[in-house]
Amino acid sequence: MQNGFVRWFASFLLCFCSSTFCFSEEDCLWEGDTSLVLPTGEPEHLVSMTGELALRILDRDSENPELGTVDRFVIKMDAESFEVACSTPVRSAFHSPESIRESLRCQELELTGDFDEEWLREHLGQTVTLSGYLWHAHTHHHYTPVMMDTDPWFK
Repeated sequence: MQNGFVRWFASFLLCFCSSTFCFSEEDCLWEGDTSLVLPTGEPEHLVSMTGELALRILDRDSENPELGTVDRFVIKMDAESFEVACSTPVRSAFHSPESIRESLRCQELELTGDFDEEWLREHLGQTVTLSGYLWHAHTHHHYTPVMMDTDPWFK
């Protein structure tokens, strides 16, 4: 009984660590799905995403409140933008279309990079369309499975 538990726990720990800490695209893609891997030499795709602009205020570290909070601007994507998020190849693909769809926050797209924070605050709660380059979450610090930056992943 104890030996079975040890094997189960080791298997659980290996799965947890590999899904939490991605060491390479192959480690994180579900069942080897490479559908969102941008082919070598192909430029990243500039996309326009539409949805309601929202602000999420998150603890930097829930176990250490002294670190304070961080603001995360997100777009609650409309159906068309959600399909773009689930089908656009990216430079470092750490998700498949299925893993994006199954994510807890799959309908939200976190904005990163040099989006104008003042403009974003003025348009909270409104439907907006913003352009940028998509990239995939690859650590537990990322709020949504897909994010959008003003610059390509690799410049």
